[in-house]
Amino acid sequence: MAKLIDSLLSGSSGKVGRVVVSNLYGTEILRKRPRRRTSEPTAKQQLIQTRMALSYQFLNPYKEFAKKYFGKRIGMRSPYNLAMSSVMKAFKLDFDLMEIIPEYNKIEFTKGNLMAPLPVDLTSADPNSFTLEWFDNSGGDTDRENDQLQLLFIADGEFKPTLIENAATRADGIVQIPVANTFSGMDVHVWMTFIDEDGTQAANSAYAGTVLIS
Repeated sequence: MAKLIDSLLSGSSGKVGRVVVSNLYGTEILRKRPRRRTSEPTAKQQLIQTRMALSYQFLNPYKEFAKKYFGKRIGMRSPYNLAMSSVMKAFKLDFDLMEIIPEYNKIEFTKGNLMAPLPVDLTSADPNSFTLEWFDNSGGDTDRENDQLQLLFIADGEFKPTLIENAATRADGIVQIPVANTFSGMDVHVWMTFIDEDGTQAANSAYAGTVLIS
C-alpha cells in the first residue's frame, strides 16, 4: 500500500511501503520505518536506551526554556535538539562497567551571544540554601548590569534539575537560593547564565560547581 501527497504549499508527504516521505522546515526527507523488534535488546542497547530516557528526564523540567534560549535552529536541528545533545554527550556510557556516568560540568543549558557569566564562589553557610557569587563583568553598561540571572541545580545522582528564573541581576554579584530540606547533606551541582532584560538574548551558561548543602 502506498500514499503520497505532493503539495505546492507543504511539499511532499506520505509513504511507500516502509519508506516515509516527510517535510521538515522546508526540507523533504525520506526514511525507513523501523521494523518491529522481534528479539530482546542486548545489554549495550539497553544502556543506550536508558541514557536516552535519562536525558529526556533531565531536560524535561526546563525544556520550554531550552527551546527559547539554546542557540538558533541549525538546519533541521532545533534549539531543543541541541540542548538534548548537550545532555546526552555529558551522560557518558561506560560499556566495561555497564554504567552511565554523568559529567555535569560539561552540560550547558543555554547558548547565546551575551557576555558569559563568571562564577567566583559557591558555598552553603546557612542551612538548606546555597550562595553563589560571580564577577560583575558588565563594565558599567546599564543593559548588561540589568541582565537577569537564571540558575539550574540538581542533587548529585538525581536526574530532574530545578530551574530558577530571574533570581538576581548581573550587577548584584551574589544571590542566596533556598532549597528543600531534603537537599540537606547532599552535593548539589549548579549552573548559571544571564538573559537580557527583554528576554530575547542569552549568554552561554557556565557550570558554577558543586556545593555540599549544610
